[in-house]
Amino acid sequence: MFAEHALAESEKRFRALVTASSDVVYRMSADFGELRQLEGRLFVATSPTPNRNWLDEYIHREDREQARDAIRDAISRKGMLEFECRVFLADGGVGWTHTRAVPMLDASGEITEWIGMVTNVTARKSAEAALANQRRMYEAILTNTPDLAYVWNREHRFIYANEGLLRMWGRTWEEAIGKNCLELGYEPWHAEMHDREIEQIIATKQPLRGEVPFNGAFGRRFYDYLLVPVIGASGEVEAVAGTTRDVTERKQLERSLIDADRRKDEFLATLAHELRNPLAPIRNAVHLLKTGNPTEDNVRAAREIIDRQVHHMVRLVDDLMDVSRITLGQVNLRYDRVSLRRVIDDALEAASPAIEAGNHRLVVDVPGASLQLEGDATRLSQVFQNLLDNAAKYTPPGGTITLRAELRDEKIVVSVRDTGIGISPEAKSRVFELFTRVQPADRIKTSGLGIGLSLAKKLIELHLGDIEVRSEGAGMGSEFVVTLPAASAAVAPAPAEVLTTKVKPDSSQRVLVVDDNRDAAESLGMLLEMEHCKVSVAFDGLQALEALDTFKPDIALLDIGMPGMDGYELARRIRATPRGRNLVLVALTGWSQADDKQRASDAGFDEHLTKPVDPDVLSQVLNRMRFAAA
Repeated sequence: MFAEHALAESEKRFRALVTASSDVVYRMSADFGELRQLEGRLFVATSPTPNRNWLDEYIHREDREQARDAIRDAISRKGMLEFECRVFLADGGVGWTHTRAVPMLDASGEITEWIGMVTNVTARKSAEAALANQRRMYEAILTNTPDLAYVWNREHRFIYANEGLLRMWGRTWEEAIGKNCLELGYEPWHAEMHDREIEQIIATKQPLRGEVPFNGAFGRRFYDYLLVPVIGASGEVEAVAGTTRDVTERKQLERSLIDADRRKDEFLATLAHELRNPLAPIRNAVHLLKTGNPTEDNVRAAREIIDRQVHHMVRLVDDLMDVSRITLGQVNLRYDRVSLRRVIDDALEAASPAIEAGNHRLVVDVPGASLQLEGDATRLSQVFQNLLDNAAKYTPPGGTITLRAELRDEKIVVSVRDTGIGISPEAKSRVFELFTRVQPADRIKTSGLGIGLSLAKKLIELHLGDIEVRSEGAGMGSEFVVTLPAASAAVAPAPAEVLTTKVKPDSSQRVLVVDDNRDAAESLGMLLEMEHCKVSVAFDGLQALEALDTFKPDIALLDIGMPGMDGYELARRIRATPRGRNLVLVALTGWSQADDKQRASDAGFDEHLTKPVDPDVLSQVLNRMRFAAA
């Protein structure tokens, strides 16, 4: 009796222990075909026992086959059964359980039944799923980011590297993980630097930032990196994580900006120098004219000096405007069939003063009219003039300049070679860059803004050609080779030469000049009076509007950039008056871009002339207006 009581108490304590340590306690038949007893804090749907359909009633259909496989394996081994699966909850939901059961064996070693317990692990599985999703999300980010991501352990060995870093190393995960920097091919100084940084972060628990070059699978690149400590539950640094970004392009851009800024400063200084150069002789010539009784020879020499220097300044400004137009895509080429000889002759005529001033020997070997090309003759002549001017500029006095042209494989090849100072190998790569000037030897005095070769290259490329520079080095001379597409073999007749005869404006023309710059307005008025025009000068828009009725002009030359009422507004007001409807309006301005001309046309101007206007060009415009009105 006592033994039975003790057994009952022992079973009671056992059931209490099992119930306290799990959610469900059960007994199963030897083949797991029948649930014999189900006790504990039930969270699954209840059903009467014994139950031979427990598998279908309790376990989620997607996990039933897994459960059957685990049961069959445990029965065959006569060992412990253990698996996790989803089950139906009493509230109709689905939860996760961990099942563990042990077989009860008889004296012969056969299974008589199974005793098992079920624990609710839904919270753990949900946390694991959330962690797995979070890990997949992080892995997706780290795999697709352009940055390199990695983690070192406290022994300085990599325990994580994203795909970008593996590609840069040229290694697989298996080849890289567990190795240190030196074992992965880092240069010794580089590996030692990261070793010091890891130890510093472990000691200080502070992040660290740096920048370093690295030779990897992508060549030599520059990288910016950030290293941070990974703090464990104990408060100590368990690992060091880092991200690295390729900043090679940024570094190159920074160097380019620094170089561009330096060249800009050099250009501004050169521009100031180049503008002062012609101003000095102009001032001297003006002072000569202001003396009491200059001789006729002095007056003629002063006029020629002023004319030459003004033309020089105009060319400087024109070159700057040409570069701007080409850069903005606003240059218009006038394509025509022209002979190369004509283009070269025009260039030689323009460059001859510089060649003669240097006392250079000029050798020209260009076929006659047989070489034809399609292009803008004026712009092409400008290219070869720039090349000839450069050759004359950088060749010591008495040197030789050779210009040759020939036909090669349906291409026209023109070379300009000199015996000058030459070009160093490092300068050859940037000789066509804007505002770049070859630094000459001290004995060579040069001028220019460093835009001629850049302009030449852009113009040749617009003609679908190419230009290259050759030089064996300093003191070995230079050669510029231009290649252009040749026109088809059929030779078109040369265009008839147009002779323009200057016709003086009719004395009946009444011209209104409007400019807030008094010197510009009055000097232009004097030029027009010398051309037998009747002239009235106004210095702002209001004076010009008053002159419409008092002076009754036929033509008005209007400056654009006037304060208060600018030339565009003045033109619109003039067009709104009865007299202004038939008045010829000419914009005379320093603004010469394509959109400036379009804006002038929209405001009502008939012509657009760029300052400083050539008096002959102005005379032709006035003549054209007179004939149009006749």
